Amino acid sequence: MAYAIMRIQKLKTWGDIAGSDAHNFRQRETPNADAERLQDNICLVGAPEKDARESVKEAIGDQKIRKNAVLAVEMFMSASPEYFRPDNPAQAGNYDPEKLWAWKEASEKWMQEKYGDRIIKSVLHLDETTPHIHAVMVPLDDKGKLNCRAFFGGTRHTMTELQTDYAKAVESLGIERGLQGSRATHQEVKDFYSAVTKGNQEQIPRVQVVDIPDFPGKIERMSDDSMRQFAQKVAAAALTEQQKADAPIIKKFSGENFLMKRDIEDLRKTNAHLSREREQLKQDIQSVKGIPLPEILMKCYGAQEEKDSKPSYQTRKFALPDGSKIATTGSLWIDNTEGKGGKGGIDLVMHLSGYKQSQLNQAVKELTDSFGVDGARRELTARLREAAPRQAAQFAEQVHKEAPQIPEQCPQTWNRARNYLVEQRKLPAHLVDAAHNHGLVYSDRRSNCVFPCDKGSGAFVRGTGEQHFKRTVGQGHLPYVITGQDKNVIVAESAIDALTLKAMHPKSSVIATGGNMPLDRLKSYLDGKAVYLAHDNDKGGSAQAAKIQEAYPHAQRLAPPHGKDWNESWQKEKAQSCAKEEKDVEL
Repeated sequence: MAYAIMRIQKLKTWGDIAGSDAHNFRQRETPNADAERLQDNICLVGAPEKDARESVKEAIGDQKIRKNAVLAVEMFMSASPEYFRPDNPAQAGNYDPEKLWAWKEASEKWMQEKYGDRIIKSVLHLDETTPHIHAVMVPLDDKGKLNCRAFFGGTRHTMTELQTDYAKAVESLGIERGLQGSRATHQEVKDFYSAVTKGNQEQIPRVQVVDIPDFPGKIERMSDDSMRQFAQKVAAAALTEQQKADAPIIKKFSGENFLMKRDIEDLRKTNAHLSREREQLKQDIQSVKGIPLPEILMKCYGAQEEKDSKPSYQTRKFALPDGSKIATTGSLWIDNTEGKGGKGGIDLVMHLSGYKQSQLNQAVKELTDSFGVDGARRELTARLREAAPRQAAQFAEQVHKEAPQIPEQCPQTWNRARNYLVEQRKLPAHLVDAAHNHGLVYSDRRSNCVFPCDKGSGAFVRGTGEQHFKRTVGQGHLPYVITGQDKNVIVAESAIDALTLKAMHPKSSVIATGGNMPLDRLKSYLDGKAVYLAHDNDKGGSAQAAKIQEAYPHAQRLAPPHGKDWNESWQKEKAQSCAKEEKDVEL
């Protein structure tokens, strides 16, 4: 007899959905599948290339999702080998085409009538031992709300009814329901082991039912000796004295023992595969660590960036479908809803998926399922490339701070700059020449006047063309300094004012701050000196002078008598003097 097989698996995280999709469409290695028959698999619903997570998100919409909600349900449908290959059930991988298509159409019809467009993806696998269908269904109730309990309840009784309902859908094909209440359970890499056990118990009820040793619920690393011991326990439990006396039953078991041996061999191959994966786990962890936190939130948990946040911001804010509020700053994250925070993508996944510390590998798996190891490495590379210009700019800024790019001296343009200082600014020619010879002023290639600040910390640049622009080079620069012989020091704003004041007070030291300079940079130039504050005759200049006077109460204010600044006052006095001289000559 042939028996119907039906089971479900609840998918509670986006990583679960990604893992299911990767397995169903062979996007990762599947030890039980025949690589030469991958092209035989048939997609029944949905597009293979479309990410199942996107399809689930589209179906759910913008409704709020509880943290413990079941996002989707994966259903598995098949029949025992006796249906697909009645002449030789033990001949793995073979099937009768007519029986296959009849079962496929009946199963598809059942899914359509029961769940309709809630099925977002399904695929028929023909590359494994026995044909079977994997279908992913979004449990939306009649109101469109995510409600898994409405379909599958919370009891074993509900699953029993589901299996009975599916069995009725295929019973016209000669497929019966297995023994209700059987003790056989589904185990990984044994897609139809449950059906085989059910079939034996119902077909030969006169044989005493024995407890078959529990198969490991989770595939762990097992030695070859452990696997042999397990096989021996199964054989010892199954082949009782009563069964040995019954030749037909022994013959029946011989075929099933062959299947069991094959399954154990599959398990051995799977163990070897897991061993290789374990060796790469550390590398995988390093790879997924590089995935940006915003990418994880959006791709794995369907997060949306808040309106007051942008990708260019250092700190970004996200809202999850369940109402959680997550903020990220680089590799740091904080759940503002629960007041918990951490560092790194793995830590974030463990928090949002509710994993314990012992489930680290589950968090890594969820990330690799979502991004893939290669994808994670590409994300890391992209992030480093994206950060490179910013880091280069920061480095350049740091270099700029340490070594300001002061304009180079160009002797060929000095005459033009000199004429500007002497003819337009009316500074004494001998003073300008002396300052040039001592390196206190020179011209660049554009004929601008350059006044170097003390100790090469920067420079004041003044244009000599029609537009007399001024620019300061060097962040954190010291003042422009012209030393004198007495203990007086005059504080001006511009370098041209400093030269003007030097012409008026040749024995005094004169400094120019370029504007509002912090007092700590002026301290070494003012301490122990008689300080005179020759700032501009405006609101800004008066405020700067008052700030220095607070630190140096004996400092005296020298306001220019004519005009805004001292050079303007100097020029007016020169003009008045020239006018007086011309008048005296006329007299």
